Amino acid sequence: MTPRERMLDLLPPPYTIDPASVLVQLLDVLALELDAAAEDLDRVRRTHWVDLVYDLGDLDRLAALLGIERLSWEDLATFRARPVALARALLAGAVGPREIRGFVFDYLARAQDALRATLVPGLARYGAEGAFAPDPDVPAYRPLVLAENPPRLRRSGPLRARRGRVPYLFRWEERNRGMAETVVTCTITGMPDGRTAVPIVANLTTGDLVGYGGVLGVGQRLRVEPAAGGGAGGEPRAARATLTTLHGERDVTARLFTFGGYLPGAVFTPADLDPAPRLARLARGQNAFVYLSAGLFGVDGLDHVFFAIAGDDLREGLFDRTGFDRSVFPSGTVAGLDLEWTELEPASFEVRVPRYVVIAPEGAEGIHAELADALVAGVDRLHAAGVRAQVRFEPFVEAQGQADTVQLPWVVLPPEGGPVGAVARLDLGARFGESTFATTRFE
Repeated sequence: MTPRERMLDLLPPPYTIDPASVLVQLLDVLALELDAAAEDLDRVRRTHWVDLVYDLGDLDRLAALLGIERLSWEDLATFRARPVALARALLAGAVGPREIRGFVFDYLARAQDALRATLVPGLARYGAEGAFAPDPDVPAYRPLVLAENPPRLRRSGPLRARRGRVPYLFRWEERNRGMAETVVTCTITGMPDGRTAVPIVANLTTGDLVGYGGVLGVGQRLRVEPAAGGGAGGEPRAARATLTTLHGERDVTARLFTFGGYLPGAVFTPADLDPAPRLARLARGQNAFVYLSAGLFGVDGLDHVFFAIAGDDLREGLFDRTGFDRSVFPSGTVAGLDLEWTELEPASFEVRVPRYVVIAPEGAEGIHAELADALVAGVDRLHAAGVRAQVRFEPFVEAQGQADTVQLPWVVLPPEGGPVGAVARLDLGARFGESTFATTRFE
């Protein structure tokens, strides 16, 4: 119904019977103006309302107000998803988990609808909150994840700079930048000639000591890591030790010993050791470490161990730097060492998007990378100052355990145990006219 028809319908019939009457002609003029105003309003809607805009150039100008640039492949329908989702998040505050989850869901859902594709399997059946929670009725569903203070795997920088090669009494520092105290996973690799005997790693800051009562052969690798499922009573620091050799991997936790009150130079007895092996802690901030070796009864480590725990003032001898009675001769590389731990990163969050089996339009091979860039750019704008934001896409993977081994291509013979004798020239019996005087004997 036009504006003219609506106005005429509201008047009494005697006033509207004659179409040539002055009143009807006046209403015709008003109706014309109302039609023009309606056309102007519709034009404003289609150029200034993002959901109704029909020209790609107008949408570019609207998106520019939010600092969003259109990607090369985006058309009117696919590009509309980003400014709408981002504007909703910005109007809602833009820095809270709810707003960030809402943006990620809105953008992915709108992109799926525009492309008529499946970017995240199962996303269409859940709302903004349900998409970030597992569904007990659908165990195979992999939800979106917003992880605050995500765990980060760190490795020792000082040890990597030395390629892990450490001498006896080597001291170094590690820094835990996480939100809480954590535990250390230690990997020790054996060196030739039985030099890696009874290796010990101690954290001087926390007083935690971890040692192995045995000798690591060349290339053998000892890994001290968290026990699966924790120890007895759910002990979070329960340790498990595995030794990798040419013949495979075996559990050697029984030969592991740990101590929680270590002091340099202080004597401790087997009764002071932990009843069950425990991992060394890594306190927040700076931590001082030292590599040691100690003699144990029944362990074949002669000439490669020390029969006393070194004090804090004992160092490798350096000319004109260390004291005569507080230093030892340099031992050279005695072990390969590596430390790693997991930190809870402060002031950060991570959005994880599953990227499993998807359905995409034909000819859109590179669309996933461009959608990922657009999502990363949007999330990067929706966090508080000083907060680190990341987006991680999780592909479908199937993990299969494996271990690296080294096999020597030559035969290594054990060293000779007895004297080798004297070296002399061959002696011959004397024969006239044939042998010389200095190299003969009379028979």
